[in-house]
Amino acid sequence: MRFDIYHHCKCLTHEIQEKLDLILRKLDRIQLKENYIMATLDEALAVVTAESTVSDSIIALLEQLAAQIAAGGLTAADQAKVDAIFANATNNSAKVTAAVLANTPAAP
Repeated sequence: MRFDIYHHCKCLTHEIQEKLDLILRKLDRIQLKENYIMATLDEALAVVTAESTVSDSIIALLEQLAAQIAAGGLTAADQAKVDAIFANATNNSAKVTAAVLANTPAAP
């Protein structure tokens, strides 16, 4: 003769299910945060890339102006424009340098 006894407790199964649901919700939140961080990094990369393009354009402009100056002087009005371009370029460079320094962690 054989007796098989099965004891099934819904309360324990329900508690396990609740814990599994909690774990799944937390994993979903982690994945959402990871996606947000990656999107933020992509945006930062795009901004830096655009800044590089702008910087390259400024460098090309300055090189062209230097060539024009070397080729034969400028009128007073043109010289004032060149001075303004160099002043703005220096000011923008100082802003970028200050932002980089302010946001760069100190060496360990």
